[in-house]
Amino acid sequence: MMPSPSSGAKSFRLVSAASTNATSIKAKPGTLFTIATFNINAAVRFLKIYDLAVAPTVGTSVPVLTMVLPATAISVLVVNFGMLGMKFDNGIAIALTTGLADADTGAVAANEQVVNLTYL
Repeated sequence: MMPSPSSGAKSFRLVSAASTNATSIKAKPGTLFTIATFNINAAVRFLKIYDLAVAPTVGTSVPVLTMVLPATAISVLVVNFGMLGMKFDNGIAIALTTGLADADTGAVAANEQVVNLTYL
């Protein structure tokens, strides 16, 4: 689904709280176009993206995409899915965790990660 000049993609921004930041971004089918993340923690963190119409139950819900946020003083990760984007049948939801495993429930720290998305 390509955005039309009249509709355009929407933006979403999240600055991490001291939690897993389980968030529903869109509660119906949609398309993700870009992800831009920042991590200032000296440890690896993980952005998990879910095809859900509600906020995920972190540790139980299974992500469709897991992005590694590298462990550096400041790391930036940018993903562009192109004009066609990445389709989500149910909705778009995210979480941030300290561990890679789908079952991980480790909470990140406040103000250490930023997630920016564009979607329709």
